[in-house]
Amino acid sequence: MKNFKRGWGLALLCFIWVIALFFATAVLFSFGLIPKQYSGIVQDAIVLFGVWIFNHYLAHVPVLFWNHHNGWGQLEQAVPALLVVGLLVSANLTRLFTVPFTPLILMYLGYIILVGLTEEYVFRGVMIPLLARSLPGKNLAVVLISSFLFGGLHLMNSTHLSLTYVLPQILFAMALGTLFAGVYIRTRNLGLPILMHAATDLSVVVQLTQHPNSNANLDFSRNVSIVVSVFYGALLLLAILVAARQVQNVKIPTERLKRESQS
Repeated sequence: MKNFKRGWGLALLCFIWVIALFFATAVLFSFGLIPKQYSGIVQDAIVLFGVWIFNHYLAHVPVLFWNHHNGWGQLEQAVPALLVVGLLVSANLTRLFTVPFTPLILMYLGYIILVGLTEEYVFRGVMIPLLARSLPGKNLAVVLISSFLFGGLHLMNSTHLSLTYVLPQILFAMALGTLFAGVYIRTRNLGLPILMHAATDLSVVVQLTQHPNSNANLDFSRNVSIVVSVFYGALLLLAILVAARQVQNVKIPTERLKRESQS
């Protein structure tokens, strides 16, 4: 029972807390308390701070932001994820270079770094060790559950986007989440997933620059949605195979060192 409360119980509570924070900030926006152009930045900052508070005072899991040992070995583990990220970056950079430069682009670039930091901190940094408390030695199950929760969070996008667009997005988020989880567990370096996550969100910079006041272009027809979902489903299966090899026989730290707990 103790492992359940400190593992599954806290993981579920953390997930609910994240959803509550997102909706709470949405209420602030609805009252016009925060300018629309800063809504995403404020929302992610509040979620990041809220989950940090949750971990500092309640969960007490170690979040490993950096590992300076065996840098080349860490990059080797990140190669499968980097291949996917590289394809996305190359496509989005081409589009970004066609957009006239404005100072807003710098703000949007800062925003995607914040998104990467927030989502990786929550779903890899905090969620993985919480789940590992209840699933010791079952690393692949930890990866799959954390990635399922990460993908499921994107269902909230259906409040302003069509389901034909959101459902493939969920599968894609699960695939990337699986790859990033494998990298984090193997390298104990959250910095790598944070940077890769931010790079995949270059499409957000393009979207905010080209269509700052509209999501009309973020839509798929039913047939296109099915095709894209099948492709992302296949990518998810490949990601699971990669992660299964990466996390095999790796111990996931679930408790802070005493010195960390006291700081």
